[in-house]
Amino acid sequence: MKKVLISINFKSSKKEIRKEVTAMKQIYFIILITALFSLQANAQKNSDVIAEVKNNEVIIKLHKLVEFGGAKEGNKFLVAEITIENISDKSINMGAEYTMSIELKDSKGNEYRSGLRGAGIVSSYLAANTQIKQDQKAYNLCYSDNFPAKTKARSYLCGYEVPKDAKITLFGVKKKNLWAEIK
Repeated sequence: MKKVLISINFKSSKKEIRKEVTAMKQIYFIILITALFSLQANAQKNSDVIAEVKNNEVIIKLHKLVEFGGAKEGNKFLVAEITIENISDKSINMGAEYTMSIELKDSKGNEYRSGLRGAGIVSSYLAANTQIKQDQKAYNLCYSDNFPAKTKARSYLCGYEVPKDAKITLFGVKKKNLWAEIK
């Protein structure tokens, strides 16, 4: 059996190896940063809350206001994605006590109510954006007269027609005098 010795001249390639290692570190760093940003963006998309009101019965969170066209000239439609949570130990008439009273206020103090017209705005928005899946069970529950204790529902819930130049600043339940600034 013959022994073969292999000799490698590292002196001439140390600079090249350092360059390759540095480049690999930069690539790994870029991949890591990209992954972190996409995870953060996804988390924000799914759970961000831009306003929240609560009392001893409910927590109502506004996740987003989506603007879309079709309103009369000079106005815009807004659709609110909302989570309603019954934190009490009893069933609540959520529709009459809370959902039908969810309103927005603008920087001038004008109030905008969703009500029955708002339900039509939500329907129009969903019909025009078929890629968005509405949780109809959650939607119905939010208008229910029997929203069970310790239950949560998230849905595109309220629609509003507001002036195009309106700066929406407050979200709340007027009937209960619960208001929060929109972030």
